[in-house]
Amino acid sequence: MRYIKYLLFICLCSACVIKQKNVLMIPRREEPGVVKLYFDKNGNLYPTDVHVTPYFFYLENIPGRKKRYSDDYATIESALTKYDSISKFYVSQRYHLPVTDSIKLFKRLQALLKSNAVAKMEQSMRDNNQHQLIVLIHGFNDPTPDAYYFALRKSITEYTKTKPTFVEVYWDGLNALGDYTMLPAIWKYSQHNAAKVGLSLRNVLNAIDTNTQLVFITHSLGSSVATNALFNQTKWDKGFNEILKDKYQSEQIKTLPQKAILLGMIAPAISGVETFRDVNNTVPKDQPLKLNRVIIGYNHYDYAVTKGGLFPHCG
Repeated sequence: MRYIKYLLFICLCSACVIKQKNVLMIPRREEPGVVKLYFDKNGNLYPTDVHVTPYFFYLENIPGRKKRYSDDYATIESALTKYDSISKFYVSQRYHLPVTDSIKLFKRLQALLKSNAVAKMEQSMRDNNQHQLIVLIHGFNDPTPDAYYFALRKSITEYTKTKPTFVEVYWDGLNALGDYTMLPAIWKYSQHNAAKVGLSLRNVLNAIDTNTQLVFITHSLGSSVATNALFNQTKWDKGFNEILKDKYQSEQIKTLPQKAILLGMIAPAISGVETFRDVNNTVPKDQPLKLNRVIIGYNHYDYAVTKGGLFPHCG
């Protein structure tokens, strides 16, 4: 009987890992007062008005783990610099970028998408006569948070009687396709994706006027995206810390300069002590983070944070 249970456990784990997928972003309809940012697993921005699908057919024929966790898999950079010549040509035409050098095209596109997003945020705040950005960040295993974002925006607007500018963050927190998700594979890679997306989000928000009030509202592992946007963290293993430093420039992306920052976390799926011990780990070291307030919403029915079951269903 003991061995039967063990075999069932192994089969369940194997099925869950096989079914896990990266989240591929499809641009949503634009709405007034809302800026939508789409990040791949490396924290690079998707074009908002060009549908690029970095899901390469040849990679689909590579078995399981080797395919899904390769550096090339499901990234905008590899799509535009290596494999997707049609999208590369379309992007170059749409954004009036030279296509002679794929690497330069990709870097110029990222810089342009960042500046366009910042311009939209600034224009929306001017239109609304409000110097406030409310940044909404979903958790892992949540590929379609649209309805939740809409309901949250409506509730905030009705309660505050104001017209803030909302920033909806869509990031690759992986998708278990209906299976249970508290498995080492999906959890580890979701955490790593959150850190990289957080750094990219910091890079975008750095360009926003310093007099803007930034309000982060997160759910589950979205709290990791937000905290990585706010300060560098040393809780990662040595290898991943080095990757964040060398490849993702964690020690070059400056701490957010805004004079008022609020952080609200709903059922945060992070280790609080390990995370916030680095709250003063800013860039540069002498630049203070003006984090005025942290509010935590706790749901004792949320398995992802209470560990009330072996395999929590959502994050």
